[in-house]
Amino acid sequence: MEKIPTAVPVRSALKATPLLRWGGLLVVIIVVVSILSSSIHVIGPGQIGLKFNKAGSSRGLSQTNVVSGYVLVNPITTEIVNYPRAQQSYSWTKSASEGSPGDESFTFNTADQVTLNGDVNFGYQIAPNSAPDIYIRFGPDVNTITHTYIRSVVRNAITRQASGYTAEQLLGKGRSTFEDASEKEVVSELTASGFVVRNFSFIGELRAPEAVVQSINAKFSAQQAAIQAQNKVVQSKAEAEQEVAKAKGDAQAILVRAQAQAQANKVLAASLTPELVLNKQIEKWNGTLPTVSGGSGSGFLINLPAGQGAGKAVKADTQQP
Repeated sequence: MEKIPTAVPVRSALKATPLLRWGGLLVVIIVVVSILSSSIHVIGPGQIGLKFNKAGSSRGLSQTNVVSGYVLVNPITTEIVNYPRAQQSYSWTKSASEGSPGDESFTFNTADQVTLNGDVNFGYQIAPNSAPDIYIRFGPDVNTITHTYIRSVVRNAITRQASGYTAEQLLGKGRSTFEDASEKEVVSELTASGFVVRNFSFIGELRAPEAVVQSINAKFSAQQAAIQAQNKVVQSKAEAEQEVAKAKGDAQAILVRAQAQAQANKVLAASLTPELVLNKQIEKWNGTLPTVSGGSGSGFLINLPAGQGAGKAVKADTQQP
């Protein structure tokens, strides 16, 4: 005879039903949370969100819907890729303590075929509206963009502009003009590609061969010595001219005084008449009459008043014929 299976107690089935219900509800919740987590994206302030359409006639990267903030998408048909919007800064230097451990400095030739070397600091941003094109053209890795395309643009601009200057100019006053021209060329090319240049500058001094530096310094020293010598010549000439001017002034003064004195003497001589001379003698006479001393000799002495040989004895001849 066939054995009849034992019936399952009804009470046990009733106990299992609530557990199944809660388990199913938990599964549903997990699925919903998973879908929502994959549907909501947060695009930070330093990023750009790029939309990729996976299905439909507009499959591929969206050229217009650059998003930010909270974004709700269908994860089945749409994907969001974060692209950096913050400024990217990098220093290409020879030193191992900055940037890469290797030598990333720029080497270029001048118009007089002197090889110079310099460090550059550069900063840029991706223009939001150009992000889709940049992503398609260069890919998602911004660091790769910095060290390939950006660096090549900077290097080419520096090389091109340096060829219009001599080493002496770039190591002297011409450096600022050269730097401005290089930056202008870099900005022009990168702007057309959707990048915004924020900073371009050389770090420290440009490096040149020691022989070139010594030659430039020697030339500068010679020029300074020549300028100093010229200044001394100019100073000596000025001092000599001052002496000549002073001598001319003194001679002119003497001549003027002599002419004035001669004119005065002329006027005085013209004014001397016999009456004026007699009057002057009278003015100078002290009122004493002449005295005469005689003797047994052949003459006598006359004492003249002051002004007419006063104090002198005049011998007069008294001999009778």
